[in-house]
Amino acid sequence: MGQTRAEFEQLLSDQLTLLRGRYKDVGIHLDTPPDVEIVPGAALLDPATLTEHITRFGERIKTTDLRIAGVHWAGQLGYAVLPPIEMAMVRTGIGLDASLTNLGIIQQNGQPAEIQILDSSGTVVLPERYHGPLPLEAIGRPVATAEELRQFVLDSLFGKTFLPLIESIHAITGVSLQVLWGQVSYEADLFFQQLARVAPEERTPAWEEDRAAFFERSDWSVACGRNPLLNPTRVITLLDPNGGEPTTRTLRSYCCLIYKVPTSRMFSSCPLAPKRDTVGEKLATVTERRAARAAGD
Repeated sequence: MGQTRAEFEQLLSDQLTLLRGRYKDVGIHLDTPPDVEIVPGAALLDPATLTEHITRFGERIKTTDLRIAGVHWAGQLGYAVLPPIEMAMVRTGIGLDASLTNLGIIQQNGQPAEIQILDSSGTVVLPERYHGPLPLEAIGRPVATAEELRQFVLDSLFGKTFLPLIESIHAITGVSLQVLWGQVSYEADLFFQQLARVAPEERTPAWEEDRAAFFERSDWSVACGRNPLLNPTRVITLLDPNGGEPTTRTLRSYCCLIYKVPTSRMFSSCPLAPKRDTVGEKLATVTERRAARAAGD
């Protein structure tokens, strides 16, 4: 059993090789790796513990504003958790139980980087997608359809991990749910875009169908209400003032607030980027007012 477990972990890790350009730190483990900081996912359900991790991450990105730190901690968690789970689903038909209580968050230098699946016995697998070296029965319980596979992943990954975390971050920091979900949704879609970019042949019907199920459905089966992953980006048309051909630009649907950190910069995909100069002027004015108030104290 131990050898099979090691082989299963290697199978999952090998899938990430294609993504190493952007996701060089991301990894997935079944057994506990030595000499690393591991945060039990269940511990993050405690508001005090979650606040501690958000505050610590804020120090890394040089902000004491818990709203900004909360958004970017959620994004960093997405960076660590999403690619291995999504890759297993899209490329091998494997649905891992990524519920928060089944995760260990491996931190490098105080930020989420890799994950550990604590119990792999709940794994499901879609036979038509699976072509790995291990016998199907060694992977998990077979499911009959791709929809069943996607539902399993959506429920554990978003319904049982990001949903409770986002609601807790919102309660702790006051940052809007839209901004938080926008950050996670954008990270989730970056996986799909990166995979298609580095390996165009991987843009298969499975890629198309899985991405559409995540980001193009207005309904959301894992919780009541509108799908918060809907449309993580939007495309705008830019007119050439000199009369040339119009161009398009892809922007995030929601701002991540990082431009408010003095040592950071606005991302080119920020929805505020087309108004960069105006935003910069407003921030400069706010800074000047604060400096003037401080000088008068």
